[in-house]
Amino acid sequence: MRNWVIEILVISALVLSACAPSAPNRAQNQIEIASNAFVLLPCSEHVVEVPCTLVIAGGKRILFGAPAGITNEMRAEDLGQLDAVMLFSLRAMDTEGLDEVRNASWRAGRDAPLLVIGPIGVEDFVTALNKAYEQADALRIVDEGIPPGGFDAAILNARRAVSEQIIFNTGDLTVERLPSGYHIRYDARASAYLLDCGEPAPLADEETVLSVSCDGGSESQTWPLAKPVFVTEN
Repeated sequence: MRNWVIEILVISALVLSACAPSAPNRAQNQIEIASNAFVLLPCSEHVVEVPCTLVIAGGKRILFGAPAGITNEMRAEDLGQLDAVMLFSLRAMDTEGLDEVRNASWRAGRDAPLLVIGPIGVEDFVTALNKAYEQADALRIVDEGIPPGGFDAAILNARRAVSEQIIFNTGDLTVERLPSGYHIRYDARASAYLLDCGEPAPLADEETVLSVSCDGGSESQTWPLAKPVFVTEN
């Protein structure tokens, strides 16, 4: 009897978490982003002590980092069109919001399994998360019907990020895994380094170079981002 009660409480908590309302980020809503812009958006107007940003480049949307509360201030448009999530680590502070991203982006209309890229162990982590939400997904469909993207879109797909290799490539946008973060190149004109707390990024020869790190510096931004940062605007 006791185990049955505990299971019901756990399922109820998961469903309530999935149904929590989201308030869009004011900073994101107040800017216009051109179709060929390359911009880093803050994850929250509140202080986030870990690396986190939503990168929009040429219309692609990649979320770097997934701390708790990540979806509270994200626009439904961005959630529904996410192309991938990149995890800096599998530490709790970097991953506690991944279930929020999974559920909120599905609710917002994501129409395909969401790619999650991260360090060694990410496959097991994502498999366990999908398994944990099997019953909650079924209950949601019973209560609300199938979301616009379909049943299978709820799933997360995992890919291990191998250091110093290109791990995401759409032709005009590439992401390379670094020992302490990620290097993004867009349209062969712009470059950005997103770093965990580690060594500073080497400056490349691209036309535009930006780095975001824990320490900051004269030519870098510091986590957390306080406002949108345009690497290129058009």
